[in-house]
Amino acid sequence: MRFFKVLGALLLSMCLVSGAHAALQIEITGGINEGRRVVVLPFRTTTQVPTDVSSIISADLMRSGKFTPLTYQQLPANVFANNQVNFAALASLGAEAVVSGEVTPNADGTFRVIYRLFGVQGANQGKLLTEPRQVSANAAQLRQAAHLVSDRTYELLTGQRGAFRTRIAYVVYRFGDRYPYQLMTADYDGYNETPVLRSTEPIMTPNWSPDNRHLVYVSFERRAPAIFVQDIFEQKRTKLASFKGLNSSPSWSPDGSKIAFTLSKDGQPEIYYYDLVASQLHRVTNNRAIDTEPYWGSDSNTLYFTSERGGRPQIYAVNLQSLEAQRVTFQGAMNLSARPIPGSDSLIVITRANGYRVARVDSDGGIYMLTTSSLDESPSVAPNGSMVIYSTVYQGRKGLALVSTDGRFKANLPSSTSGEISAPAWGPLPEK
Repeated sequence: MRFFKVLGALLLSMCLVSGAHAALQIEITGGINEGRRVVVLPFRTTTQVPTDVSSIISADLMRSGKFTPLTYQQLPANVFANNQVNFAALASLGAEAVVSGEVTPNADGTFRVIYRLFGVQGANQGKLLTEPRQVSANAAQLRQAAHLVSDRTYELLTGQRGAFRTRIAYVVYRFGDRYPYQLMTADYDGYNETPVLRSTEPIMTPNWSPDNRHLVYVSFERRAPAIFVQDIFEQKRTKLASFKGLNSSPSWSPDGSKIAFTLSKDGQPEIYYYDLVASQLHRVTNNRAIDTEPYWGSDSNTLYFTSERGGRPQIYAVNLQSLEAQRVTFQGAMNLSARPIPGSDSLIVITRANGYRVARVDSDGGIYMLTTSSLDESPSVAPNGSMVIYSTVYQGRKGLALVSTDGRFKANLPSSTSGEISAPAWGPLPEK
């Protein structure tokens, strides 16, 4: 039996944190007991801390769909004795790692977050998996510091970057408001909600630039659809497309050089892209059927889109050099809104099956249903490929929901304010 001395009084640290409020509340509906087990101990502190760092880490790891965190309160008594951790007892519970640390106040009012990750199983039992690391943050930055610990823990245990410091964009419709349509951004977990645009007319389909600084979206503020690019920090925007007819579904290429969208200026809806470097508009498809919903592949040279050229809406892919389109989905009566899963050959789609549901299309063409709801739309995949955020109807209102790309973890994200939420867009990974 091997022991490691716990850093400080755990029970004291649990009493010295205060809560916070999120615009979106995450209500878990499935998958909580199916992931790899990790233990997240309370971070030691000797002063009042405005943020419960360990709770944020635990929630992050759980929402990834890959982990089932065990908190201090869930552990049996034999795990601790005389301020020591019984790693053998943790191993018998199936845990594979322990996250511990402390939050220490600095003289200037900031905090120093120190964290450690220990192995539990086999030869790693009780050993540091990485050297102790620290992050400095003021009170307002403590949530981001906790997300950073989650990101690094996730990457160390999975080999894949964490996406807990990412942001999402979405559209809120607030009943009776002077400007009922509002484009918002927030942390992925609903905290730090920030308004980008308020309008009396609909706002649709926001999409992030790869530099995390701009949003492209559709606005009906002049009673006709137009595509705008907006700097979310300087609140400056540029009109990108306002042709007669349809201007819809903008999508920013991963390399930042192009924006694809759907236009009907020449008749039927077709796929176009705008070259931001050369300031040139290019037509991609030229078909008598409706082509819409373009979305970029990781190479910034492939566009996935929805087309009726086969009779019913299905997913196609086109290479920008050859301009030859090939059908991607063959199973299912209807497939829409293709979104590549980063780091894989799979796609997320909306498929019609007892309504409209989020599904994964694998490289063999097989479709795997991820949700059981019937009015799903607007999927957006986390930049590390682990989760999907989408719009659905929950308790009679349009809202957001999460599902892991393996289908194990599921959660609803009802708003804490009145109104409906739609058109979610997951932002890119921040710089390391």
